[in-house]
Amino acid sequence: MYSPVTIANYFIKKHSEDDKLTPMKLIKLTYIAYGWYLVLSDGEKLVNEKPQAWDLGPVMPSLYHNLKQYGGDKVTNPVINERTKTEVISDDDAYFLDFIWSRYGGYNGVELSAITHTKGTPWTEVYPKGTNLIIPDELIEKHYKDIMSQALETA
Repeated sequence: MYSPVTIANYFIKKHSEDDKLTPMKLIKLTYIAYGWYLVLSDGEKLVNEKPQAWDLGPVMPSLYHNLKQYGGDKVTNPVINERTKTEVISDDDAYFLDFIWSRYGGYNGVELSAITHTKGTPWTEVYPKGTNLIIPDELIEKHYKDIMSQALETA
């Protein structure tokens, strides 16, 4: 498992030219990657932190706190801390993160937030206004399995 910051740094390093690379976009991409990883790896976790349901949707708290200095501006540099200095993303996981980017990287943070706020998403199932609760992995995994099943049915 990686730090959520390590996942965000992967996107920052690889896609620094993206003018829409805001904290919100990185937070939502990391959450979406977390969900897809649960499904595609048969329940294994991508990151070592559980997402929480906040006012603005699913959030990995440590990632939020590391990126909040940017406000709504573009994130220009990777976050450096003791863990991110030593964590290296495996080739398989890099391939997976490239898949996530190919599917969701064209969206901005507000659009990704809307995707994670759609009726029936894990966030809508858990969030009571003003309370930050952990979103259970079971809900997240079921949600992304449902998306995969719908995609396979229409293919």
